[in-house]
Amino acid sequence: MVTQNIEHDNELFKSKQCKNIALVSFKAISMECLSSLEEKQKLLSHFDYLSCNPSIKTVILRSPNTSLDKNNFWVRFHSWSASKTSSYEMLRICRTFDQIMLKIIESNKLFISAQSGKVIFPFFGLSLACDYRVAAENFVVQNPEVKVGLIPKGAGAFFFSRILGPSKAIEILLSDKDINAYELLRLKLVDRVVSFNKLRHTALETAKNFASKPVTSLLGVKRLVNYSLKDFNSYLEFENEQLFKILNIIKPSGKETLNA
Repeated sequence: MVTQNIEHDNELFKSKQCKNIALVSFKAISMECLSSLEEKQKLLSHFDYLSCNPSIKTVILRSPNTSLDKNNFWVRFHSWSASKTSSYEMLRICRTFDQIMLKIIESNKLFISAQSGKVIFPFFGLSLACDYRVAAENFVVQNPEVKVGLIPKGAGAFFFSRILGPSKAIEILLSDKDINAYELLRLKLVDRVVSFNKLRHTALETAKNFASKPVTSLLGVKRLVNYSLKDFNSYLEFENEQLFKILNIIKPSGKETLNA
């Protein structure tokens, strides 16, 4: 058995390397961490490190079994709606999701998502940005935003319309029904569903299989497949504009960028 050495460990994530595979595991995700410029920079800098590390070919991105579900979202939303300062906190959180997704798509490593538990759309967006998706049987995607008149954050419209077609994308994005793992598999929004106990093992085996390919093939195929995503950055900016209009957020003077 290969020994895994912890390379990074902080409040938001921990990262291990096993030969040519990196395993990045989010901890119990809090909005405070995602809105923190310091914590966000640690994560984005680590993605840069992974991309520049020639010994790494594939990356597993694993979510915690507990995340921000719809009940916690509603509590948080009422707090945001009552405070302009909190609205700007939400702006920072949205841009954090954007930057993470862009790092995944633009990386020269192949990313495998391994998700479990209940998540709202923004966290599923991180999975959709990955190149391959493995889900545990207990994985559920929730859409509480529509209950409060918001649009779902997380590039769902971008990915769903490409995978499912416009009409099915609209149907899902306007539904407040939970989507379980096997329904996600049927819709081809995840690639495999396994028991929770086998999630880590399956993700590692998948990563090993991809890592066995020549690095030139891995990078070349990812670039070809992701060529159609070249307008993704513009989409994220447009998505944020629509969301902030609904929230009646007045942007500060001067154009803000996704790097803010």
